[in-house]
Amino acid sequence: MFGNAPVEGTHATAVGLGSRFGVGVARGAAAPGDDRTEAVDALCAHRGVVVALGPCTNVAAALARGARWERLVVLGGTDRWLPNLRPLHTTELNFALDLAAAAAVLQSGVPLQLVPMEPCRQVWAGEAELARLPGWLRDGCRPWLGTARLRHPLGAGRFHPWDVLAAVAALGGEPSPFTWARRGVVLDRRVGRRGHVRYGLGGVEVVGEVEPGAVIEAWLARS
Repeated sequence: MFGNAPVEGTHATAVGLGSRFGVGVARGAAAPGDDRTEAVDALCAHRGVVVALGPCTNVAAALARGARWERLVVLGGTDRWLPNLRPLHTTELNFALDLAAAAAVLQSGVPLQLVPMEPCRQVWAGEAELARLPGWLRDGCRPWLGTARLRHPLGAGRFHPWDVLAAVAALGGEPSPFTWARRGVVLDRRVGRRGHVRYGLGGVEVVGEVEPGAVIEAWLARS
C-alpha cells in the first residue's frame, strides 16, 4: 500500500506498523513532484497488487518509470454535487492534493479499480466494531469517533473506515461486497471542484454499490 508521507510522524507510524507485521516500509513523496523516493523504487520493483490510499504521487511517478502491476486499487475521487468545502467534508483529498498525479494514474491504462468517496460514506464503524479489533488497531481508530459529527449530524460515535474499503477490494474473493461498473473517469478541473470526478464510458472499474455489513465483517475477520 502506497501513499504520500508528508510529515515525519506519519513515516514513523508506518515504520511501527511495518515492524509489527514484518513488512518493509519505504519513505514516500513529501509533496507533488517528489518522484525520487524509496516508495517509487519499491513500486517499480513490485509486480503484484498495489493499493493507493493517499495522494497518487508515488504511484504516478512509478508508472512514469515504466512500472506495471497485476492490479491497482485506488481510493479517491467524488462526484458529489456540493462544492469543494472542507468544513462540509465534500473535499476528496487523495485526488485534490495532487491532481496531476491522479490524472496520470487514471490515464495510465493499468488494470485499475477505483473506490470513490460515495461508497465509503455508506459504511460506518463504532464502538461495537472497535471492540472486535486488536488493541493496537482499536486504539488507532478510536480518535476518529471524536470527529464523527463533522461528517454527519447523526454520526456521533461512528466513523467511516475509508481505507478499509480499498483494502477489502484488493483482497478480492467471493462473494464480493461490492458491485462494480466499468466507467470512464475524468477529473473535474473547475474551480472549487478539486478531487471531484465525472463519469462516462471507459475502462476503469468503479465501485457503485456496497454491502456495508459485508465490508465490516471482511475487515474484522482479517484484523
